[in-house]
Amino acid sequence: MVLARCVELGQISEEPGFLSRRPLTSAARHAERLVASWMRDAGGQATVDPVGNVTGRWRPSGAVNVPVIVIGSHIDTVRNAGRYDGPLGVLLGIALAETLATPPSPMFPPLPFGIDVVAFAGEEGARFSLPFLGSRMVAGDLPAELLARLDTDGVSFGQALGEAGHDPESVVGHGPSYAPGDILLYLEPHIEQGPVLDVAGEAVGVVTAIAGQTRRRVTLTGRANHAGTTPMRLRADALGGAAEAVLATEHVARQTPGLFATVGELKVMPGSANVIPGEVAFSLDVRHEAETVLHEAVGTIIDAIRSIAESRGLGVDVDGVMDVAPVACDPRVTAAVQEASRRTLGTELREVVSGAGHDAMVMATIAPVGMFFVRSPGGISHHPDESVIESDVAVALGLLVETVRVVAERVRSGDWEGTADAGGRE
Repeated sequence: MVLARCVELGQISEEPGFLSRRPLTSAARHAERLVASWMRDAGGQATVDPVGNVTGRWRPSGAVNVPVIVIGSHIDTVRNAGRYDGPLGVLLGIALAETLATPPSPMFPPLPFGIDVVAFAGEEGARFSLPFLGSRMVAGDLPAELLARLDTDGVSFGQALGEAGHDPESVVGHGPSYAPGDILLYLEPHIEQGPVLDVAGEAVGVVTAIAGQTRRRVTLTGRANHAGTTPMRLRADALGGAAEAVLATEHVARQTPGLFATVGELKVMPGSANVIPGEVAFSLDVRHEAETVLHEAVGTIIDAIRSIAESRGLGVDVDGVMDVAPVACDPRVTAAVQEASRRTLGTELREVVSGAGHDAMVMATIAPVGMFFVRSPGGISHHPDESVIESDVAVALGLLVETVRVVAERVRSGDWEGTADAGGRE
């Protein structure tokens, strides 16, 4: 059922021929309606908020004001995406709810908490260049300046909200969706998006930390001129400087253990074969699990870029795009997942650090968080060849169900402490 739903959801796209599903589009709304229908079929109450977050709610019979476990991931995609990055975690959450909907037994008595499954919108940042759009909405952390941010078609976030029938000002002024202490824990199942589990031959692994991310937009300004008449020694070639900056970025990353640094976008102006580039804007994405290492590396890279620009007679401008601190997963949540693994698999899971960003990073500001990964064959993600193994998905669902059982036991016995605390920023 989980995999069949992933396939069905993967057929909903903005563009023919490949999967692309950005927030606040007709394709996103189609996906939201479908996910909400699955939540209702599983006995939950489903709602959709203005940015497109779909929340399914299940409560113990007769329970009032109980805390909740939130299971979540996202249903938006990058352009030309695979089917499982995000949706797998959401659909595992719905499958969990379906499992719990069976009559309670001595093996699984009524839960002392509710279950919420959240399908977040806009995690990828593919439309308005701000990732974690949906989880920021839930955490009450949407910046007001986002309203003016444009997508590639020149449509602002505020305009997109208005066209969808929502008041933009009320969205960015929205407080947290959960009161302090409401969330017992947030748990995000997700494909690994890397090769570690596949190389090890393991179906699942537990995440101990999520690497912090810093993104910058760098613009180098030189002087556009004729490519055939301007001597090489007299050129102020912005693209030459950018090429050197890319290699300097790569050098810093290779010299720093655990650091990932990427230049994934370059815009060359004026962009003509017979004109020396006068301006180049490029992205800079730097990640590390330790905040001090991340900050030092970003400083080293920016210093190197400024030095390159000076040596070539170029202007340089660096704009901040995003700074997300590393997040340590809550030890209580990780311990519950490991106990569930001992019970279901007879062993503890491999501990891994996530280099990719996840909604758990934002949810850590309002709740204790945890994650576990499902193997990505070949380590492939953000690509149509992204896949999962059916037996791994079965293992993941069993692990999720047993984790909820473990938490329930610990809550009943009073062993789950600090339930009102948020997760750990490093």
